[in-house]
This record gives sequence, C-alpha cells and structure tokens, in this order.
Amino acid sequence: MTAGLLERPAPSLRRPERPGRRAVGSVPVVLAVLGWALLVGSGVDVLQAARLVLVVAVQLGTGAVLWRLARGPVGLPVSELVGMGAALGTLLAMLGAQLLRPTPLAPLGWLAPTAAVVVALLVPAVRARVRAGGVLRPRLDEIGGVAAGLGVGLLYLSSFWRAHPLSSTGWRSYYVDIPYHEALATSLATWGPVDSVFAAGTPVRYHWFVHAWAGATTNAAGAGSFVVITRVLPLVAFLGVLCLAWTWSRRLSTHRAVPALAVLLIAVGLNVASASSITFLQHSLLSPSLGFGALAMLGAAVVLTDLLRGAVRWPHALLGLFAVGCVGGKTSFAAVLGGGVGLVAVAGLRDRAIRRRAIAALAVVLAAVAGAFVVLVMGSRGDLLLQPGATARAFGFLAREDRLGLVVGTVGVALAFAAKWAGVLALVGRRPRPEVWFALGAAGAGLFLAAVLGHPGLSQTYFPISAGLVVAVVSAVGLGVALDRLSARVLWTATAVGVAAGIAGLVALPQGRAWISPYLVWSLPLLLGAGSLVRAWVRGGRAGLPAGAARGAAVVGWGLAVAALTAGSAVVLDTARTPPPAAAQPDGPLAWSPAHEDALVWLREHSAVDDVVATNRQCAGPQQDAAACERHRWFLTAALADRRVYVEGADYIAGVPHPEWVRTRVELSRRFVDAPGADDARVLWDAGVRWVVADLASTGNRDWAPHAEQAFATDTTVVLRLSRP
Repeated sequence: MTAGLLERPAPSLRRPERPGRRAVGSVPVVLAVLGWALLVGSGVDVLQAARLVLVVAVQLGTGAVLWRLARGPVGLPVSELVGMGAALGTLLAMLGAQLLRPTPLAPLGWLAPTAAVVVALLVPAVRARVRAGGVLRPRLDEIGGVAAGLGVGLLYLSSFWRAHPLSSTGWRSYYVDIPYHEALATSLATWGPVDSVFAAGTPVRYHWFVHAWAGATTNAAGAGSFVVITRVLPLVAFLGVLCLAWTWSRRLSTHRAVPALAVLLIAVGLNVASASSITFLQHSLLSPSLGFGALAMLGAAVVLTDLLRGAVRWPHALLGLFAVGCVGGKTSFAAVLGGGVGLVAVAGLRDRAIRRRAIAALAVVLAAVAGAFVVLVMGSRGDLLLQPGATARAFGFLAREDRLGLVVGTVGVALAFAAKWAGVLALVGRRPRPEVWFALGAAGAGLFLAAVLGHPGLSQTYFPISAGLVVAVVSAVGLGVALDRLSARVLWTATAVGVAAGIAGLVALPQGRAWISPYLVWSLPLLLGAGSLVRAWVRGGRAGLPAGAARGAAVVGWGLAVAALTAGSAVVLDTARTPPPAAAQPDGPLAWSPAHEDALVWLREHSAVDDVVATNRQCAGPQQDAAACERHRWFLTAALADRRVYVEGADYIAGVPHPEWVRTRVELSRRFVDAPGADDARVLWDAGVRWVVADLASTGNRDWAPHAEQAFATDTTVVLRLSRP
C-alpha cells in the first residue's frame, strides 16, 4: 500500500550483512568503469577520461559523505548516496572553486569541500556518526529502474555525441549554444562573474553555476574543449537526477513499482500533443543548466520531505543551499520551488504536525532565492516579456485571436504539459499530504508563468518543464495508488485507452489542427473515467459516488500517464533510428573546420590571458554586410581561444534587440576588418584589444597594414596582432 509523507515508517536501523557491503562497494567501481568506458567511446583520450572520472568521483564522494552525516544512523540505499552525492558534491565543488578563484589556491578551489570533509573525519565522533548508519544492499528493482532510465539517456547521448564530435578532419557544425556554454565555462573559471568572455568589461548576470562547474572540472582534469560540457556533464546530471527521482519517490511511497514509474516518467514521458515534443533528458543536452538545476531542485525536494518528518540534520542549511543552487542552476527551478514550498506552508497552517516546519522552510527558501537572485541575476536585461498567450500561439493552440481563443489555447497548453503529471489525479479521495501540495504548487507556478510570459525562443516553457520534474515523481506516487485501487481488467482497459490517446496526439498534431490535439488526448481517458463514475452510481447510488470518483480519477491519471509514455516511446524509437548527421558544408550555418580551430588554438597559446580579442565573425554563417544575423549566434572565437572577446554572439533571435553599445561594438569590429582606420584602431586599443580574428569568408579585405600585422593564418582565418596607435 502507498503511504503518505508522514505515515511512512522510518527505515530499519539494522546494518546490512557483510555480503551486502561487498555489493555496495562494487557499485562505485562499476559506475567509474562504465563512465570511463563511455567517455573513451565518445572520443575522449584514455588518460583524460581517467582523470575526469577521478575528479567527478571525488566530488560525488564528498557529497555522499556529507549526506551520510546529515541523515544520521539509518540505512541508506546506494541510489540515495549517489543522487545526493551528485547534487551536493557538484554544487559545493563549484562554489569552492569560485570563492577561491581570486586567491593563490584557485587551482585547488574545487577541492575545498573535500578538504573540509577530510578534516572533519579526523574527529572520532564524526567518524562514528558515519559508521553508525549502514548502506543498504541495492535491490534488483533499484538497479533495474535506474539502469532503464540511464539506458534511455544513453540513447539520447549517443545521437548527441554523433552530432558533436570532439575531433574532425572535415567541416562540422555544433548546435548553436554548445560553443556558448563552452566559452562561458572558461569565462567563469578564469574571470568569474565579474567579466564576460563575450563582451569584455561586462559582468555575467545569468544562471551560470553549471558553467562555473564545467570550467572548474575542465581545469582540474586538464580536459580538452567541449569535453565536460558535452560528455561529462550529461552523464553526471542523468545519473544524479534519476537516482534522486528514485530516492524521493521511495520516500513518498512504499509501493515497489513507484520508483520505476517515476524514473520512466522523467526519462520517457512526453509533453503529449506539444509542438515542443522533447523529453527532459533530451532537452537538458541542449541546455546544460537544466540538468544542473534539476539536481538542486530534486535535492531540495528530498530535504524538504525529511525536514517535515524531522529526519535530517541541518535541514535549513541544506534547503537554503539547494534553493541558491536552483537560482544559479536554472532560474525557472527557483520559481517552481517557491511555488511548491509556498503552497505547502499555506496548506500546513491547519496542520499542527508540520505548520512550524513548513513556515520555516518557506522563509528559508524565500530568503535564499531572493538573495541569490539579487547577487546572481538582477541587472540582467532579460528577454522574457509579459505576453499572455504567447506559448499557446507558438504551439498552434490558438484557433482564433480573441479572448475566447486565448483562454482555450492557454488551457490547451496546460493540458499538453500536464498529461504526464496526471497520475496526481489518482490521489483524489485521499487526505492531501505535503508532497501533493508541493507538486500542485510547483505545477501551478510553472503553468502560470508559461501562460503569461513570452519569448521568441520559447524560453517560458522552461517553467513547466522544471515543474514537471517534481510533479512527475508525485504523479508516480499516484500511479502506485491506481495500481492498488483498480482491478486488472480496468487497468488493462485504461492502458489501451492511454496508448490510443498517445498515438492520437502524435498523429493529430501535424495535421493543421494543433489546437484540438491536447483536448483529443485528454478526452479519451476522461470518457473512460466518466464511465467508471457512472457505473459506480448505477451500482451504489449516491453512496457509491465517492469511491467511484476516486476510481475514475485513478483511471484518468493512469490513462494519461500511459499516453505520455507512449508518445515518449515513439520519440525514443525515432532517436534510435536517427541516421548519422550529414557532413557540414563550408557555407552552412555554424560550420567550422580544423582550419578555424588551428588559428584559435594558436591564439590561445600565444596571447596573454587578459588580452582582449576582436572578431568580424558574428553570424552563424559567413556574412559580408551589416545586416542582422537573425536566428543563430557565433561563439567559436571565445570557445576555442579562451580569451575575452570585444563582442561576439550578439545576434541570436530576431525580435530581441540588444543595447546601443553592443551594436556599436559589432559595427566597429566588422568595420576594422573590412576597412581598418586609425580612429577605429585607437578605440580598440584603448578597450584592451590586442588581437583581431578575421574570418576570411566574412570579409573581402586582405590588407590591414599599418594598423595590424598578420601573426598567423589558415585557409579560413587570419589572426592579426593590433599595432599600437
């Protein structure tokens, strides 16, 4: 049977037998060997892969020991130690590296948390506390559930790695933001948030924690360009997120199927009938901050659960730490965390058992989020606008451009995102517990912000995507209730209806009737649920309605969850059948070759760290006029040269203008390469520019004397040394 948050008995304190310890000890070794093999298979050098595994293992081990101390004398599953180790260890390593970056200890900053733990373990009482709690032998369902989720993640990774090779003899083209993430990782590790690699002299106002971690890990392991961002980070994030989903779902339910369902909903479940048909794992490959923020979000959820039960030490410190991690990881997580904890606090006002703890949790989260937002993000120009209906319009859910159409389309957006969350409906008829309020608050915050905000790049959809990570776990708890509440015949019927609904959503979406697609998906399970309610009324009259309503809600929740998994399975199959990407062409968007790389690597090796570089290449494709670049940015100079650029990557999405000073820098950079003059050379020199990277495909000029001299050249790129005016 499924138990509520405060009803589940505490785990047994009995320490595992010796064979269990041997099995537990083998898990880190297996994970390390598997990680090393995957890195090598993805193109990473053998020794470099070994160093990376060692660095990550130290970070995860540090976090696991801290969590072991926080949990006290209870038996912990291996997945819990791995998941919380990833959430705590990576966040603390990043913070240590940033805090010590301006000091002589900068190269070892990421080891500061590990050193603190080692010093603490020298105290006998601390060692005794670590030994007091056992580690539970991993069960088959635990291994199988997490492994299944990782299998899906590795399928996405294999396709992603094929499209983003680490080395190539010909032309290649990365997804537009991958060089951006790589460059920002170098920027944070070298100059911190006080200076930006993309516009020298400007601060970084962004959720930059993942980039700081990637840069610190790259430096610690001596890794090459793009290795941590495209190889190491996804592996760590996938493993940590899936282990945390398993851990939290096991906290909330004793049903053995629930953790596996939680993992599947996160790894496979699709936003049914959505134009943005991307699973969480797949999307986090293109947005690394999503995976890093997810670790903090799920870590906060686990700590909140333990705080309300009084089952963890230092709960407020841990919750505050993870709240800061949500702001710096992906700001959308901070919004849904605040919404979830806020509803828990409001709902807990009438519950003496949790009232004080819930209010304290809300105060901690609000203070941490507000403080982190002021320090990290406030001052950013931002590009999210108050634009109700923008998401519905982008998804094609607005059949008409009036108020009724706006309402109908917005409801359609909610239905599209909420299909895989619908298992929460199965909890109808049970006394609401804090975890349910938490999920509803997170879902409400995510859907509301997606409904009222707009952005040409659909960035507002990150809010419901972030909320979905939380709600999917609670939805799995509801599915466990459905398994207990429904007969086998009803379950099979609901499963068949769910499969049909998932297929209907996939088929209807591209047929020019997008607005009706989410309603079509929901209608089939709703009809079945209504039939269950009518049957209960016919059999038992009014007295049978409460039980019938509960069963009907369980039928709807189960059917829609199956629909989400059906649609997600189709995406998984499409990914598996995806052919290798075609070779990039020299004139293609974002295309670059070893000739570009050689020039930028030469510049990195022959320039000072604080030199500023100007470049005429601002657009995804070569361009010899002053027109806007429209959709794609170009970040390769900053990504491979590891130097601050005067300005690069300013043009991103049409409709998002940038400030006048950005336009001035872009025009000056292009003008100097096309027709160098003394006045422009003096402005560049005074701004700290000492080098100019001239992309030959973006200019017809080949003579820069006397204002600059050629220092290095390839078929595609010339590196110019700026002459003192």
